[in-house]
Amino acid sequence: MQRWKAIVFNAAFALNCLLVFLLLFEAKLVVPSWIQLIGRMHPLLVHFPIVLLVLAVFWELFAGRKNVTPVGTTGNSLLLIAAITAVMSAIMGLLLSKEEGYSPETLALHKWSGVAVSLVSLGWYAFHRQLSRGRILSSLTALGAFVVMVITGHLGANITHGEDFIYAPVTAATIAPAVAIENAEVFTHMVQPIFKAKCAGCHNEQKAKGELIMASPELLLKGGKNGPLWDSTESDLGLLLRRVHLPLEAKKHMPPAGKPQLTETEIEIISAWIRSGADFKRKLLELPETDTLRLIAASMFTSGETAEYTFEAASPEQVGKLHNNYRTVVPIALGSPALGVEFFGASQYKPEYLKELLGVKNQVVALNLNKMPVTDADLAIIAQFSQLRKLNLSFTNVTGSQLAQLNKLKELRSLSLSGTAVHARELNSLTTLPLLSQLYIWSTPAQAENTGNLTAKLKRVIIEKGFSGDTILLKLNQPLIENEEQVILQPSPLKLKHFLNNVAIHYTTDGTEPDSLKSPLYKTGVLIDKSMTVKARAFKPGWVSSDAAEKVFFKSGYKIDSIELLQQPDPKYKSTGGKILTDNQKGDFNFGNGKWLGYRQTSFDAMLYLDQPKSLSSLTVSMLIDIPSYLMPPSEIIVWGGMEPGNLKMLKKIRPEQPGKEVPRYIKGYELAFPTTQVKYLKLSVVPVLKLPSWHGGKGERGWIFTDEIFLN
Repeated sequence: MQRWKAIVFNAAFALNCLLVFLLLFEAKLVVPSWIQLIGRMHPLLVHFPIVLLVLAVFWELFAGRKNVTPVGTTGNSLLLIAAITAVMSAIMGLLLSKEEGYSPETLALHKWSGVAVSLVSLGWYAFHRQLSRGRILSSLTALGAFVVMVITGHLGANITHGEDFIYAPVTAATIAPAVAIENAEVFTHMVQPIFKAKCAGCHNEQKAKGELIMASPELLLKGGKNGPLWDSTESDLGLLLRRVHLPLEAKKHMPPAGKPQLTETEIEIISAWIRSGADFKRKLLELPETDTLRLIAASMFTSGETAEYTFEAASPEQVGKLHNNYRTVVPIALGSPALGVEFFGASQYKPEYLKELLGVKNQVVALNLNKMPVTDADLAIIAQFSQLRKLNLSFTNVTGSQLAQLNKLKELRSLSLSGTAVHARELNSLTTLPLLSQLYIWSTPAQAENTGNLTAKLKRVIIEKGFSGDTILLKLNQPLIENEEQVILQPSPLKLKHFLNNVAIHYTTDGTEPDSLKSPLYKTGVLIDKSMTVKARAFKPGWVSSDAAEKVFFKSGYKIDSIELLQQPDPKYKSTGGKILTDNQKGDFNFGNGKWLGYRQTSFDAMLYLDQPKSLSSLTVSMLIDIPSYLMPPSEIIVWGGMEPGNLKMLKKIRPEQPGKEVPRYIKGYELAFPTTQVKYLKLSVVPVLKLPSWHGGKGERGWIFTDEIFLN
């Protein structure tokens, strides 16, 4: 044992000498790529010396106490193993630091403190027996080693995870206050938190991988060494989302494998933000109500009605007395002290019913008087509801002459005056409302009047005037292709539909774009009797024609008895093997849903067995093409056939056209047509692209092929 300890100690001493030497001459150090592999093992090994040193420290501090074994062989061995693993980890870390993307200033303290841990560990072991004779000196040494180790670990965590990683959950800066949807900004409150949580660990001011820092809008716009992060004119919206959509195992996939990945919702938020122009200051409520970001935000933010309230709740008995058949008075949320009030039945309304609510005036936050015969005189009563956030006076008898009464509602966020007789000049009295953010004035005299001065005074208020489209041509929505089954077992009628009357639907069955001149007009009775790609567009005079609706249909003729896979698919995309290719169930764009077979390292080779000889003239293989995800058209497809499995002849060979740029993903049936041949056995080979083209983000890497069905006709 002593001999082995001597060998390990001498090795640790030599490695520490090498470590100091490398650190002193670091400026001249050049690390080849094969040595970088050793450096990247630093995160793997670094935890071993930490654990061992912690054990050694506690062993030293408790040694000699009652019922605890005194320092001896165990403590000595812990220190020796800690010393050798510490120096190995430090050397690996030094090699890792030579890679791009790390701030020299941030690394400096971590490197020197790491060397200190290594030297302290070795020195502690070398003089362990002498130090152990004095209880105070031994304890101070242990505590000193512990402090150096904690500092080194903290600095390393800052580099890996960003500053204040440990304290982030409890610091005031990171506990974001609840934001009302009225005050939310798209970038600040939806996009930036995603970047901080999923990207900033590698792209911060201390660790700028790819020369990219994502700490501010200015740095995001600057991009990294590979260029700008987004481009809304590109089909895939640019570099950022292109990397996100790469397969997880791809080298350039972001975030890297092993790091927390973006959820589908987070990807959709970033995509929608970029598509809308990547505005850093735009408020959420400036977006249309049907906008993707608005729909997602509904579950993320509170509104003026669901915010946290500090006032006391009214008694249930009091609320119960106010609730009746023509007026509802209910809490806006379970356990909330805030009340929402809504009136029904205009013929039953009386101003006295509004006065009855004054008993809960400090709890009412939402008041809906839509289509009630409310007059200007009633505004004096409404003005007493001091906590009111949302007030709906649409289609009431309010003229605007007493709108100044509402200036007392300092909490008011939303006011609807649509359908009233209010003029623009009377709205100026609302300019003193500090929190007003939404004002609805469609179908009012104010809608058609000049509200320029009002808009200037109400800078933070979104004034909704509604829509007037007298001189605008509207675009038709797409027609519906109602056929649910994509796999056609027997001729089926094509079903096209549009919800507007007198709309002409023109269609094609060869995948070309339909127009109103050359493409046939849809009428009932059109049959789907072969594999085809149906595209349909809607046309109507006075309207802009719709975009094309598209659906691919596959004709399934002869049933395949069984399929033998000669090459096994990638384990991640193996589904149910050959069975998935004959179940007449089409996959969708989600290639991880278990309905696709995926191949990358090998070609897709399979033997197809028929129960008896058939006269065949074509084979169609259905494939998914998703270029940003490396799913390319195959480089080659070959089919052989014959009556004996050992005596097959080539029936057809095709080389699908390769794209010259990124295009939207699609599903395509590659048909191999050949002279009618009597066969019982078929062999199919589909070869993936061996090297992605130079314009692709993964240029030089191997492509994927994904298939879900094979059809014989």
